[in-house]
Amino acid sequence: MDVTGHTFPYHLPKILDDLSSCTFVSLDFEFSGIATTVAGRGPQSLQQRYQEVKECADKYQILQVGMTTCHEDTLNATYTLKPYNLYLNPIIDRKLEVERTWSFQSGAVEFLLENKFSMDALHRDGVPYLSREEEARAISKVIERHNRSALRRSLDVKETEYESIEFLKIVRQLVDAWLALGDKREHYLNIPPPTRLIQAQKLRSLPSVLNRFQKRLVHQLIEAEYPSLVSIGKPTFVQIIDYNEEREKAIRDQRVKWVEEHARRQTGFRWVAEALVGGDLSNLDPHSFSILSTNNAQAGQRSYALKDFSDRLKERLKSHRLLLVGHNLFTDLIYFCRTFFGPLPDRLEDFQSLVHDLFPLLVDTKYMATHNCGSINPRSSLQEINDSLLQTPIPAISIHPQFAKYHTQKIDHEAGYDSLLTAQVFIKLSAQLRGEQSTVNASPELRTSKASPRAKRGSSRRKFKLHELSEALDEVDNSRARVGEQPALSSEEVRKANNGELIPRSGSPFWSIYANKIRVFGTEERVCNIG
Repeated sequence: MDVTGHTFPYHLPKILDDLSSCTFVSLDFEFSGIATTVAGRGPQSLQQRYQEVKECADKYQILQVGMTTCHEDTLNATYTLKPYNLYLNPIIDRKLEVERTWSFQSGAVEFLLENKFSMDALHRDGVPYLSREEEARAISKVIERHNRSALRRSLDVKETEYESIEFLKIVRQLVDAWLALGDKREHYLNIPPPTRLIQAQKLRSLPSVLNRFQKRLVHQLIEAEYPSLVSIGKPTFVQIIDYNEEREKAIRDQRVKWVEEHARRQTGFRWVAEALVGGDLSNLDPHSFSILSTNNAQAGQRSYALKDFSDRLKERLKSHRLLLVGHNLFTDLIYFCRTFFGPLPDRLEDFQSLVHDLFPLLVDTKYMATHNCGSINPRSSLQEINDSLLQTPIPAISIHPQFAKYHTQKIDHEAGYDSLLTAQVFIKLSAQLRGEQSTVNASPELRTSKASPRAKRGSSRRKFKLHELSEALDEVDNSRARVGEQPALSSEEVRKANNGELIPRSGSPFWSIYANKIRVFGTEERVCNIG
């Protein structure tokens, strides 16, 4: 399913609802540039490769996101996939006063265009986003602007700028004369004053209307030399008033609130990124979830029910730590963390810890396909692995009927399509590899929705009526709690997993072999262990 900047608010609550109950999610990205291979270069260390990709993630962007959610139905031994595809708009609303600089690599652009990537759709229809670091920068910028001690600075005028020096001299005279009036003065001073006063005071060199540069000079003068005053920009002049701590704090707080609200509207796809890692969704408006309910309740009841529903869903997303699946995850994870969260640590070990905190359980299908491959790098492209599994009948996989775009068209190197292939490869390959043994005892937990009420309904899932929201969420939460306690698996479920009809269950040796290991060919270590 294609999601645009216009339709994203409609799809967001449904995406979050899916993420709160799905068995796993697969991701794939397309970039504006990547690290290039140097011919004849020997193997790098993992630290060197990490540093190389990290520097590229500082310079280049994620341009397209593919995400496929998977719901498991253990009763019918089927997996239902929902692939999403969206462009990620790199433009930030200029009202936030945060600039984002990014680059395009010619080779990457050529590759994208060859695969029908639309640069026009990127900028016109892309979903916006704001990283944690950019949001913090926007808020700190407005706070700093209203912090008088931080703003205090010298005038930015050179000795050779005679006209500016003369202009400032006149402004000083006007301000000093106004202050000298004491209690008899007006409660404000306009620069320039009305035309009649300019003529009366023989200030003909003072313009009747200030340009932007002259306004900036007045602001700088007041900030630098008159701590008891405040300057306010107007369309054609600058107004000067007495500084009032209480009033200025109220103005600052109002401005910070405006920036925070505007930043929330610009957050865009980062809401999904936060949901994927159990991050903070507390600032997401509860009314965003109104699409998940019907409109047959009174306004007051509806508002309360939505708030309750929103809080519960957010809590589930925070506690339901998803299994992440990707193909060649090393680069994807570096770009993901840099794009949505902020600058990355310099040491690989710190990055590994960061990723493990964000994704306690992840699987790289490239590692699965090349496990124990020896020193020769086998062919391991996503398309090749998928093609080799096409004739594998089980586990049974279906694509949700509302997400049928790729039923009729196979779009190689479109992020949504590649995320779908990744999900299919993981399901079939994990079932094939289920019998492998390992001497490692510890195995991460696979959190599945098992036979929860949502999973059983599948595509026939209905909308909640408002009076049912709390009951339905209690039912799902209780089911989740039981799953988290790792109850004994039914003999039928074990049989299906052993027969390859279901992916390996929690506690299977499969997870200690394949989980949290990322294939990184071209490095001395060849594998990056997470956690």
